[in-house]
Amino acid sequence: MALSVCVTTLAGGCADGGDAGGPGSVPRSVRVQDDLLKNAESALAGRCLTERRISVRSDGGDGQGRGVAPQREFPYGIDDPDWAARHGFGIPVEHGSREQRVSASKEQQRLSDALFGTGRRELSTRTATGLVVQANSDGCLAEAKRVLYGDLGRWFRAEVTVNNLGAAAHRRVTQDPVYRAALARWSRCVSPVQQADSPGELRSAWQRRAHDLAPREATALQQRFAVTEARCVRRTDLARTGARLEKRHAAELRTEYADVIAEHRQLRDHGLRYAVRHGL
Repeated sequence: MALSVCVTTLAGGCADGGDAGGPGSVPRSVRVQDDLLKNAESALAGRCLTERRISVRSDGGDGQGRGVAPQREFPYGIDDPDWAARHGFGIPVEHGSREQRVSASKEQQRLSDALFGTGRRELSTRTATGLVVQANSDGCLAEAKRVLYGDLGRWFRAEVTVNNLGAAAHRRVTQDPVYRAALARWSRCVSPVQQADSPGELRSAWQRRAHDLAPREATALQQRFAVTEARCVRRTDLARTGARLEKRHAAELRTEYADVIAEHRQLRDHGLRYAVRHGL
């Protein structure tokens, strides 16, 4: 997915969200700032690829292709039965052969190596969930971030940490006794259709059962499981319980990581000013 997004962005750029804040100034809107930084990283990475004589072409992999469900997030289980009836879990059922997928993967490997780097991963940091994230420093995306933010190592550590605070909050919610009680009620609710301790387990159960089914049958089974999930999420108030608890845990994490958040904001401001100053 990361490579597809990078290729599409590098080949076509991002849409301008407006609210530019005037010529030569940093935009006021956070969304527009995000677009500006994304465009700047893409422009700098594109120049790097050109210097390395690697061409970029978009294959239309923007996630809006045939059979792909509209993008929605359900962090604590699908709570929209109508959406579930139309899109199931939102997981596409594969129709292509394994050979076709392997061939497409090979075609992307050279570009992936150039973008993300190869060899030993020199950058490393630990997130609030305890996960160790590593990356190369010799790829074109790393070079773009080095130029844009001034210090690749500091940016990598701050960006990874801040970007994973949401996952850390989600993890704390799933361990919260209040959420666990709601989840137990949800599990009992779905048990007549499929035994599962969590929405994730329900998806895994579908994947196991769908493995030997024809695409149409696999899709029908996915929709049946997803509707069951959604109805039980509604009945047990699972999603609203998770969302309520997440606000509290997210606030706690913002306090715990206030220094890293401040450093991330400082480096981000540096990148925004660089992008504006150099017309990126």
